[in-house]
Order: sequence, then C-alpha cells, then structure tokens
Amino acid sequence: MMKARIAGIPCQVNVTSYTPATPGGWDEPPSGPEIEYTVYDLRSRKAGWLMAKITDEDDQVILEQYEARLQVSRDDARIDAYIASLEDRAWA
Repeated sequence: MMKARIAGIPCQVNVTSYTPATPGGWDEPPSGPEIEYTVYDLRSRKAGWLMAKITDEDDQVILEQYEARLQVSRDDARIDAYIASLEDRAWA
C-alpha cells in the first residue's frame, strides 16, 4: 500500500489494476493510463466514505505517484541485474 491524500485527508491506497498508456496505431487511437485502487484509512480499514471524496486531481496525483514507484522499482531491478552480471563475470 502507498500513502496518499484525498481531499487533504491522509490515507492509504492499494492499487488493484494498472494499465499503462498506449500510443495507439494506425487503426487504434492512443489511450491514457488507467488505474483502479481501493482506499483505506491509516488503520488499514476500507474507507468507502473517502472514495466518494476523490477528485480528478487526487486521482491524477495517485496515478503519478504509482507510476513513479513503478519507475523506481524498474530502476532497482536493472541495477540488481547489472550487479549480478558483474558478479557472474568476476567468477567466470
């Protein structure tokens, strides 16, 4: 879960589905990223009342925050793979 704010209220968000943006093709228009998530209060209880307060701006911030987390995890995975390849070469 990641920490977020909805209508200025601190909460936690658990992303249940994410589809990245696609550029489209000659027969398909481009599509933006899509994200679905569940909102919890800070005690990890579902907060449906807070879901009702989500604005487009809140949704965009949550999307950007999630995409930033994905980028960091991808970067970490690349670094780990690079270090592993260096270690493999050292043992060869």
